[in-house]
Amino acid sequence: MRKSTSMMVSSLAIAVVTALACGQAMASGFQIREDSVQAMARSHAGSASDWGDAAVVSNNPAAMSLFDKTTVQTDLTMIDLHGHFNGGGVDALGRPLTGGNGGDAGDSTPVPAFHAIIPVGNFAFGASLTAPFGLRTEYDPGWVGRYQALKSDVKAVDLTFAGSYKFNDMFSMGASLIYQRFDAELTNAVDFGAILTPAAFPLFQPQSADGTARIKGNDTSWGWDVGFLFRPTSNTNIGLNYRSKINHSINGNAYFNVPTNVQAIFALKGITAFQNTQAFTSVSTPSVITLSLSQKFSDTFTLSADIERTNWSSLKAFTAVFANPAQPPSTELFNWRNSTSFAIGMDWRFAPQWTLRAGYGHDQTPTQNAFRDPRLPDNDRNLYSVGLGWDPNENVSWNVAYSHIGISTPTVNDLSATGSTLVGNFSANANLFGVSATFRF
Repeated sequence: MRKSTSMMVSSLAIAVVTALACGQAMASGFQIREDSVQAMARSHAGSASDWGDAAVVSNNPAAMSLFDKTTVQTDLTMIDLHGHFNGGGVDALGRPLTGGNGGDAGDSTPVPAFHAIIPVGNFAFGASLTAPFGLRTEYDPGWVGRYQALKSDVKAVDLTFAGSYKFNDMFSMGASLIYQRFDAELTNAVDFGAILTPAAFPLFQPQSADGTARIKGNDTSWGWDVGFLFRPTSNTNIGLNYRSKINHSINGNAYFNVPTNVQAIFALKGITAFQNTQAFTSVSTPSVITLSLSQKFSDTFTLSADIERTNWSSLKAFTAVFANPAQPPSTELFNWRNSTSFAIGMDWRFAPQWTLRAGYGHDQTPTQNAFRDPRLPDNDRNLYSVGLGWDPNENVSWNVAYSHIGISTPTVNDLSATGSTLVGNFSANANLFGVSATFRF
């Protein structure tokens, strides 16, 4: 029985981190870049170097030196994700898993952002409220992968305070302090019929006594940014930004729904596992380094590019500890790799008040086939974007954008903590719709 208990704890432990990597995350892993509609229209090319985009508060505080007026910007992006599983599996006895394909695991979720910049001489000060990491997915109850994942709801919200200094027309430097809140709620089914093995309990078979497990927790922590802006000419911006890793020690609770007949067996045998208990774990949002270029070729045409390295290799393993001594600590391996994304985009002012934007981006996944599970249907992504900007006067700008994200088909061949194996692939894509308003004073 101790072995089965340990396996179940393992499934709860893995849920905390693996759930972070799918759903509304529109970059590889569980990263969300949708803090600027203007940048989204170029597939985020020029995110750390663009003129007039107040989201540089979060993406490169040094670029705040490009602003000569107090600027307030608000962005809203609707992420419409679709994901379907195709496949099946077998339980611990080799019998086919019951249940459907889980339905559409995606959801439509709004992602807001707010930025403000105040220039004061050679200094500039800024603040932003963004959601850089997160997801929400939910499979149908009773689907074939229920023992790995049901619901995943994770949010990371950043409150950023930034400052920059312009040394001269060619060089600026900036830094910021990030206060991040992290919330997670995750559920999955528990195959108590497999835990109470038929050899020891002949009345039980795998898939005959399903319960559920839910884990919920949160934490707040601090991080930082440092950025640089180099302008060899007045028409060329080169931005470099480093965002720190942010470590979280999550305090939460684990909740179990155990079938009545299983509760009776546990009471008879004196088994005290699978009781509601406190849960403690740690997780880190990764460090990110971004290099951006924005080049004006004329008063009407600008070309931008981005290359970004996300240091996912910090997510090698994960350990969960539970207050209930009957549930021992558990460690799971992930072995994520650092990933690189790149994007290229353009701005074309085809009329005095109107700007057309477009871009293409490619994003590598940090996951490996050997460690992928249905909470983590992540793979390489291609972004195709277009947007339109309207400047009715010099103090007001409106932007709309659309992005389509195609996700290369991820496969899973995953052994659950209770001995079932899920085999198949996911078809997934996302459509993003954004609108923003910028006001200058």
